[in-house]
Amino acid sequence: MPSFLLEALKRKIMVKCRKRRQKKRKLKKSCHVDWSNIPGSILEMIAERLSLIDCLSVSKVCKSWNNVLGEELPCWIKRGFPWLLVSGEEHKEIRNCISVLENRVLELKLLEAHGKYCWGSFHHWLIMVKDMSTFSLEVNLLNPFSGSQISLPGIWNLYHKMVLSGFPSENNFVCLLLHSQYRELAFWIPGEQSWYKYKLTGDPFEDAIFFNGSFYLLVDGFNIWQIDVKSIYSSISEGCDQFGTLSEIQITELKMAEMQQIHEPSMPERNADDHILKYLVESSGEILLVCRYFSDDILETRKFEVYSLDFCQSSWKKIEDLGDRMLFLGKCSSMSFSAKELGVGMNNSIYFSNDPATPWWNEWDSYHLRGISARLGLNMANGRDWGIFRLHNENGEAFRFHGDADHWAYTWFNIPSWWCFKNIPFIEES
Repeated sequence: MPSFLLEALKRKIMVKCRKRRQKKRKLKKSCHVDWSNIPGSILEMIAERLSLIDCLSVSKVCKSWNNVLGEELPCWIKRGFPWLLVSGEEHKEIRNCISVLENRVLELKLLEAHGKYCWGSFHHWLIMVKDMSTFSLEVNLLNPFSGSQISLPGIWNLYHKMVLSGFPSENNFVCLLLHSQYRELAFWIPGEQSWYKYKLTGDPFEDAIFFNGSFYLLVDGFNIWQIDVKSIYSSISEGCDQFGTLSEIQITELKMAEMQQIHEPSMPERNADDHILKYLVESSGEILLVCRYFSDDILETRKFEVYSLDFCQSSWKKIEDLGDRMLFLGKCSSMSFSAKELGVGMNNSIYFSNDPATPWWNEWDSYHLRGISARLGLNMANGRDWGIFRLHNENGEAFRFHGDADHWAYTWFNIPSWWCFKNIPFIEES
């Protein structure tokens, strides 16, 4: 073939190849989608169907997605991650927190909490207390993520727990105080200038939670008292006597007649020096009673038992498996989470902190406990601040948790998911 024909054929082939490449580039360009500009409403719908760990990963894809998921949206109000607020840091403006899902320490700026103790929590609100050194306490509710604060009337240093009936931001909640020495309650609602007391006879209440419009209080071992919140409002509106004591509120006493029959046979290997700490927890529409068995001498937790309140039978029914649930136990802040919703594989588990041996103590009263281990000659080299217990131990693995008597228990609280999406790095699987 003549050379000029070969050249012409080459040029023709090159032209065809060039057109083919241009066509591919044009087609590829026409199919390109900028996912960073996906509508925020669509991204929110996707996020609602993902676990929180997956949402955290999604929020780090690009800046626009982070801006959408980092907003305080209504769908994020009750969704969050469990964290522990470290105790013994009342004089710090930046507090240490533990993210238990990945076992790492993070810092949380709490300028408003300087000089104050954390008494407990309600979701992402903290109950802060300042000891006035005259048997009186200054109390306020703090949302460290929005900066909102609500000052409560001062109280005497005679109470061991505060329980809230709802989010303080909604301004229609009730605060309940449990007395440390007597069967006495105190109530406060927004707009009032003082607490309202309600006195009863008997030993003090051990624990309390709010559930489905009522406060539920644990007393006399395993009995439950129910207080309708509506009756508290009506009683306060009707007025009280000159001592700030309410005349009458609606209380229903549920005596758990079957508790001893169910409970006593299920306590193998119980030692004579064992004690029980009891926690009430609302979980998946149920009221749970968690019994923690421990040795008072060295704060050694031996086992847990969990019961569900049967309203129809007025009895406690033992639970052998928590299923998808994860319980987080604390003196003034017990919570329940769904392992599936969080996106972790630690279902059917109980996370607990180094609670004191008696529920009546508070951190600001515990200076005499610091260094007590050394004074008693106890070796606390194995002491820990928090632990994990699997309720159904199929392998029969031995379980022992040695709490540290020299350190006050940490406080569980719920870090809002939107704040995590916006402020912390992606949580790697652990």
